[in-house]
Amino acid sequence: TLNVQQKYKVSDTAATVTGYADTTIALDNSTFKASATGLGGTDQKIDGDLKFDDTTGKYYAKVTVTGGTGKDGYYEVSVDKTNGKVTLAGGATSPLTGGLPATATEDVKNVQVANADLTEAKAALTAAGVTGTASVVKMSYTDNNGKTIDGGLAVKVGDDYYSATQNKDGSISINTTKYTADDGTSKTALNKLGGADGKTEVVSIGGKTYAASKAEGHNFKAQPDLAEAAATTTENPLQKIDAALAQVDTLRSDLGAVQNRFNSAITNLGNTVNNLTSARSRIEDSDYATEVSN
Repeated sequence: TLNVQQKYKVSDTAATVTGYADTTIALDNSTFKASATGLGGTDQKIDGDLKFDDTTGKYYAKVTVTGGTGKDGYYEVSVDKTNGKVTLAGGATSPLTGGLPATATEDVKNVQVANADLTEAKAALTAAGVTGTASVVKMSYTDNNGKTIDGGLAVKVGDDYYSATQNKDGSISINTTKYTADDGTSKTALNKLGGADGKTEVVSIGGKTYAASKAEGHNFKAQPDLAEAAATTTENPLQKIDAALAQVDTLRSDLGAVQNRFNSAITNLGNTVNNLTSARSRIEDSDYATEVSN
């Protein structure tokens, strides 16, 4: 099988994971006070971590106002995605009447987390029978021209890499593929980075390796056959193609010789038929002459 995918040089570095996937830098509360002077008092500061509401995309902070009356409470805040600066939103002068919205449940850490929470990832690895020390790494791939591509986060165990996602609470989970096994049961497989190019997400099912994108949702009971993922790339593909074409030319020559022999045999058979037909005619003429003479 000819596979012209490029094989990348795979490398990794230890990853420093921010507390929230919505921003790649640490949050900066230093500008909050200047934005919250409308609350009065002598000092305005954020207590604890921000909260994020998945349903609205809004951030909230618990604010303490020194020297203010009835100003302590939760406020909506804005987060600058380019520099992480946090400011009071909408020029509010009093806390939210109903307090923190019930849907604002995600913690947004104010500082970077050097050691990501791997509890969920380790549980998935254990369930899949994978043993060894797990760590979070930042992937990169370098092509034959020296160009490096950012590969995102992965969980590294030994020499294996598993595709990973940073959750909003700062924890790390391994990406998975759901499918229906040949016995009709629903199964989940861990997405490993590999394939012919070294960076494709693949899964191992029934001793075979498939592209995760192809295996996702596949029913192996109803459709047992699924194309496996290529494991290696073809070195010098043009040379392989030339060799294949040369082989085709050789086969064509051989087939041409066989065809010529068939044509010769057909011609000989035709001559034999003609000779037999002529002989039969002469025999019939001889028989007729004999009958007439009698």
